[in-house]
Amino acid sequence: MSAGGVITATRGKPLKPDDASVTQAIDSWREWAVDLRARPVVTGPLSGGLSNHTFLLDSAGTKMVLRLHSSQPPIPGIKRHNETDIWRAASTQGIAPTLLYAGQLAEFLVNTYVKTNLPARPQNNEAVLARVFDLLEHCHKLRVNAASINYSRHVSQYWQTIEDKGQISNPALVKKREPMRLLLEALLESDARTGLCHHDPVVANFVGNPDKLYLIDWEFAARGLLVMDYAALCIEWGIDDATIVKRTNIDGDLLSMAKALYEYLCALWAETSA
Repeated sequence: MSAGGVITATRGKPLKPDDASVTQAIDSWREWAVDLRARPVVTGPLSGGLSNHTFLLDSAGTKMVLRLHSSQPPIPGIKRHNETDIWRAASTQGIAPTLLYAGQLAEFLVNTYVKTNLPARPQNNEAVLARVFDLLEHCHKLRVNAASINYSRHVSQYWQTIEDKGQISNPALVKKREPMRLLLEALLESDARTGLCHHDPVVANFVGNPDKLYLIDWEFAARGLLVMDYAALCIEWGIDDATIVKRTNIDGDLLSMAKALYEYLCALWAETSA
């Protein structure tokens, strides 16, 4: 998850391919939903967020992705099994790579590997943009029993972490605390549409090529304000408001409010990660 993520990521030391937890996860390979001829081996690490460790696996030419999680759930009050259910539903609809296995305690996931070949500036490629918006639209329409995110609780969690540290490097956040509380309240009381949100549509979470894209890393997905996904697109992809409004018919004022909230959450995330 990028520094612009909505949810606090837990931090830990990077895992090595021979770490016991990596070995234990791979030991379950015969249970994976794929016909493998040999025990998978780690060919190298993949970029991942602070809340997980990701490795590329290979079994006689079959490539897969192993993602090990931190001990804490990414969303307070929502169990990691939430992601498993959502990912499987997304995979069924062809908008996520196939989920091959989920640890019984959801401590790790294995999915098919998708080679990514995107332009250097994908936000300037019309074919890529069309598929990004299409993926999010399908995500928002997924029919799956998913929990709802409590944005206010997230903000409170950030502030609790900051207060526990006993210091703050960005004092301007203190002045924003009450205005942002009121802004969030206004967003929640508005007629903004709700549904299943990915909540982390950063560039790195779209894999594939301009002809076929998939969304990965559904650990922050939950029912919430759809406009928050588009606020993330504006900021993380550098897409202008007019493009978002034209493609989605989202109210421009609501988008502006969501962007302000998203940037505030980003700043809080950075503060707790410092």
